[in-house]
Amino acid sequence: MSYIDKTTQNHEIAKMTNLYETDFVEWTIKQAQALNDRDLKALDWNNFKEEIEDLGKEQIHDVSSFIKRLIEYKLKLEYSSHIYPRKHWQTEINNFQDEIERRLTKALLNKIDIDKEYERAKRLVLSEYKLDLPDKCPYSFEDLMERLPGN
Repeated sequence: MSYIDKTTQNHEIAKMTNLYETDFVEWTIKQAQALNDRDLKALDWNNFKEEIEDLGKEQIHDVSSFIKRLIEYKLKLEYSSHIYPRKHWQTEINNFQDEIERRLTKALLNKIDIDKEYERAKRLVLSEYKLDLPDKCPYSFEDLMERLPGN
């Protein structure tokens, strides 16, 4: 590779890195176009790799968050004697189940730690209510996704 070619390539890499930092949406469009054109030299490899890794982590985080919230509301519904918020809790459970169904894949399910999400949900519930909650998560994934009557 000649000096001019290398200088041009370094300039293009710097330009793409700058675009990543200043206009992420435009950067993604350019990266998609480079992939579509199979133009490997146009790819911003360092940022592209990082974004792909983050995308996977974000999917796990999203589903884990919905599972935590689902557990939180199931605990409230099953262990609290409060009457007034029950309909709200049931609606939230249904909404969280819908969101999990939209996002979940079999591969993703294997990466979700229900026991960890139970501990987080339990802390939230106990910060609001004085309840006697189980030490261990009383729900399997199937239990969590079982629809309430009427939903």
